[in-house]
Amino acid sequence: MLGTNRQFEALILGLDMRIANLERAILAGTAGSNASMLEDLWARRRSLRLLVLNRRVEAARPVVDFQKWRDGNGAIHLCALPKERPRRFAN
Repeated sequence: MLGTNRQFEALILGLDMRIANLERAILAGTAGSNASMLEDLWARRRSLRLLVLNRRVEAARPVVDFQKWRDGNGAIHLCALPKERPRRFAN
């Protein structure tokens, strides 16, 4: 089961709290170099918001395509965590 809109909105609220805490820690200088983690959280939040928005748009149509609604017209694939990022080595 993919999840309901309320579950995704709860995930967004949780991400908002984590982002706010991490931003405060970075500004205070206690977080070290977690900028990449912050960027990942921002990207995940944008993807979840896009998913919920696409679901709302599809649900407002007179005839709902359940496949488009279910995966947010493809936005669900943006929410998946990447397995591993390719590493760049400095020459």
